[in-house]
Amino acid sequence: MPSVKVSDLFKESEGWYRYYADFYNNKLFGDLPDDFGRDEGLDLDYLHHIHLAMTAKLVARWKIKRRQFDRTTDPKDPANDYWLVYAYDDLRDEYLLLTILGPNAHSRPEWGAFLRTVAHDIVEPWIQGRVVYTDPDE
Repeated sequence: MPSVKVSDLFKESEGWYRYYADFYNNKLFGDLPDDFGRDEGLDLDYLHHIHLAMTAKLVARWKIKRRQFDRTTDPKDPANDYWLVYAYDDLRDEYLLLTILGPNAHSRPEWGAFLRTVAHDIVEPWIQGRVVYTDPDE
């Protein structure tokens, strides 16, 4: 059965536990929160992101869209461009919540180096089994 772990970096995000609970219910039971959008991989090994609706207006627009893939933030609206970034280890069937990124989450110049650092400092040691993170409810 899949499990969801939480990095120390993720715990610095405002409202992290709610995002954890929503992510857990989404991945394990298929429940799609109104503020979760498209979920896809990044071009860094093991890293993925979910678009997040951070305003009531965007949540209302996404709520009527049944397909999660159709729920995206517009890179031309950087003030509302947020992602939940996570890693996935398919061998252990584990997710690791990493951070909430934004505004302007699509900006490579702004966030590229940060994501590479997260991949190197947090994800690689976790994938290699050198660092263990826990489920906050354990």
